[in-house]
Amino acid sequence: MFENGRARARPDLDGKRFVHLNGKHDMLIARRSVLIGLGLAGLVPAAAAAALEIVEAGTVETVTGESIGKLRGEKRALAVGSPVFIEDLLQTSVGARLGVKLGEATRISLGESTHLRIDKFLVDRGGELVLEGGAIRFDRPSDKPSGQLTVTTPFGLIAARGTKFFAGPSGGVFGVFVEHGLVTVKTKRGSVTLTDGLGTNMTGLKAAPSPAAPWPDERIALAIASVS
Repeated sequence: MFENGRARARPDLDGKRFVHLNGKHDMLIARRSVLIGLGLAGLVPAAAAAALEIVEAGTVETVTGESIGKLRGEKRALAVGSPVFIEDLLQTSVGARLGVKLGEATRISLGESTHLRIDKFLVDRGGELVLEGGAIRFDRPSDKPSGQLTVTTPFGLIAARGTKFFAGPSGGVFGVFVEHGLVTVKTKRGSVTLTDGLGTNMTGLKAAPSPAAPWPDERIALAIASVS
């Protein structure tokens, strides 16, 4: 399935690279379409072949320590230049840091002991991530076209658009801090909207996020250091 940490690509019949995931054409980031195993050359039914395809979402830009990608049960070490895929679970070890670029302008930094799943990523149309644990810093320039990006966490949902924010352990709780842009944080008990320089604390799905408020400089510095 993987050769030297990269997946084998299959061009379309006219030489263009396209993708359909689970049988549906979409504007998913389509740098590379990959077919696993016996899905080559029509050896399995078309519907089954479509379900086996994997889609490249971006590449690794920086690595400190050990990080792996896990896709459909198969693990691989991540290095600078390694592709990352839709449905990938990115995992960093203790003391590690990982920086990935998704699409043309979106960058995500992962702190140590972080598990981040790329559920969906669409060119200039946002995406869906699942932060299973750890800390991330999301960065997409506000002058670039973008759709809404959502990050599902054990504490609630984060919805952002063209922004830069931190999400992860901070000050003994799970915190979200916006450096610039607009972010809405939701739980089953309420929601809060954050703009430049404001943060919130989250303690669980059944508790409302704390009111938007500035974070002390020391807390901001520690949060950013945890993903840098």
